[in-house]
This record gives sequence, structure tokens and C-alpha cells, in this order.
Amino acid sequence: MIAGGSFNGIVQYWDTRQPNRPAAHSLIEESHKDPVWSIKWLQSKSGELLSVSTDGNAFVWDCRLPEKPVEIHKIDEDSLQLQPKNNEGGAKGVLGGLCVDYDPQVGGPSRYMIGTEQGTILSCNRKGKTQAEKISSNTFNGHHGPVYSVQRNPVFSKYFLSVGDWTARLWFEDFKFMPMFSTFYHKAYLTCGVWHNVRPGVFFTTRMDGYMDIWDLMLRQTTPALSLQVSDYALHTAKPSPDGRLIAAGGIDGNVTLVELSPSLCTLATDEKNSIGTLFENESLRDKNLDRAVKEKRAGAKQRERRSTHLSEMTRAPMDEEEQLEAIAHKYVSTVQEEKTEGAKHRDNTEADRRKLLEDIEDGMEFREQ
Repeated sequence: MIAGGSFNGIVQYWDTRQPNRPAAHSLIEESHKDPVWSIKWLQSKSGELLSVSTDGNAFVWDCRLPEKPVEIHKIDEDSLQLQPKNNEGGAKGVLGGLCVDYDPQVGGPSRYMIGTEQGTILSCNRKGKTQAEKISSNTFNGHHGPVYSVQRNPVFSKYFLSVGDWTARLWFEDFKFMPMFSTFYHKAYLTCGVWHNVRPGVFFTTRMDGYMDIWDLMLRQTTPALSLQVSDYALHTAKPSPDGRLIAAGGIDGNVTLVELSPSLCTLATDEKNSIGTLFENESLRDKNLDRAVKEKRAGAKQRERRSTHLSEMTRAPMDEEEQLEAIAHKYVSTVQEEKTEGAKHRDNTEADRRKLLEDIEDGMEFREQ
């Protein structure tokens, strides 16, 4: 049985015994509303598969009931508890899925990862109790554009590789605030990134200019161990063979190029697993220590700010009392002055009335004498 996602959003199934036409397909009204960009078979007895699309949904299908999905997971801010808090530095709203990583031998039968169009990577668990726990127990933000590829390390499952914008980034699942390793910014856009199946410290990236970069972390971490032009057209995908001796690269021109690797790139070195494990552990520990130092610095700055605010309030309190006393004294003096002014004015008015009355009396007496 072969399953594939279509540009109109439906999921189709082919029987290899009758390959001329699809054996079944989903109903258009029950399917994705955007193109299906990635699809993975899940480990189950009934033949389940997972599909993601830029419409913001992740569907789980059962090939026995192909008409509609059996599980629907919405990748939006209403059902998704984004981490870090409020998804700082990440996208808001509906997150469109572009790629899926699922390997039951590496991450477990219930865990998968989704790379989104907005640059956020979701670590999901089907056994979560709530919708938020199912679709994203952790989120990782670091890419400036769509994430085209995400894959766990086949040996160290807590570390995974993501490709987006002009860089490839290596993440530690227990530390989601920043990648522990990032390549330099290439001139061409990166399109795919895959781990070597045998050597845990080797991974491959493809670019829009037709080049494939081979990174060997045992050799160096700053530049690729080898860069070769595979095609004159953009490369969009790559897949190594199980034994690690060959790698196939597909381009937009429809051609697949098979590259044979040298023994130094495909042969596991002595004690390489322990060395790469130590390298990953040291890098993740360094990032944790740096993050702890930053948090302690911020906490110390906040504590000093609170202390300075408290001291300033304590030193400002006597000045406030003096100002209040001065204001009361000024108000008292002003009130006394106003009362004095009003009293003097009242006396002047009374004296004027008395004089006028005396004048009127004198005028009346003179009138009688006449």
C-alpha cells in the first residue's frame, strides 16, 4: 500500500498490485483545504498515517476508512499552548505544517515533530491528555522562514536537526529557547537536511543553487567537510541509504542523483558514538549554563531595582513630611492673611457706614433749624 497527499488536499491510496489508479481516496469535503505537504505512516495495527498541511490541521487517517480522518489536530493558538510564554519570538495564529518527522525506532511510536510555515517547530505526542499536549508539548523558534525539514538524530533521539531559511540548526529537546548549534548563513536557501544512518555526527543539507553540503561534526563544526554541486537546478530533497554508503538527491528538474560516499564519510569511527554524545552533552550543558546565567543576571537586576526603589522611597519619606508641614504652614499663613484682609475690609465698610449715618443725621438737624 502506498499513500500520497495531493495538491487539492485529499489523501490517496495505491495498491501496488493495481498501480494504474488509486484504490481509494479521501472525500474532498473531509480533506485538507490546502496542499498536503508531508505524510507519514504511523506504527499501528490498522494502517494509520499522518498528514500535515498549511491549512493548520494535522490529520490521522485509517486506510480501512479512507473517506475522512479519524483524528483532527488543529495547529492554532486556541488549541496550542505555545512555549516559551506567549510564543515569544514565534508566530501567532494558525501554524501551517510543511514537514513531519516520525520514526518509532528513534522517537517512539507516539511522538512526532512538525515543521511549520511560520518557522516554529512542534514536538507532538499522540498520548497527550489534552489537545495542547497532543499537538505540542514543546515549541522551538529560531528560523526566519518556513521549516522545510526536521529529523531526529538516529542515535541520540533527544537531538534533532531542522532546516529553514539559510541555516541548519541542531536542537536539544529539553532546551527549547535556542539551538545549541547553527550553521553559518548560506548565500542560497536551504531546502532539506538529513542525518547519516550510520554515523551520528554526519548530516547532509541541500541548497537552492544545486549544491549538497556534507557536515562532519567529528571533523569540524564551522564549515562543511565537503560541498559538491550535484545539479544545475535547485535540490529539494535527499535520502541516504540504510548502510550509509549512498545518498540520493532530488531536484526540481525531476532528476534524482545518486552519490556514492567515500569510506571516511560512511564508516563509523572508533568510539565515535561516545565522542558525539559527549559533544552534544557539553553543548547542551553550555547552553543551559548560559541560560541560567542570563536568568540569574536578570533576577539580580530586578532585585537591585526593587532595593533601590525601596531605599529611594525610604529616603523620600522625610522630605514628604517636611513638604507636607510646609504646605500646612503656608496654608495656615494664607488663611490668617485672608481673615485679616477680610476683617480690615469689614471694619472699613462699617466705619464708612457710620460716617455716612452721622452725615445724614447732621443734615437732618440742619434742615429742622431752617
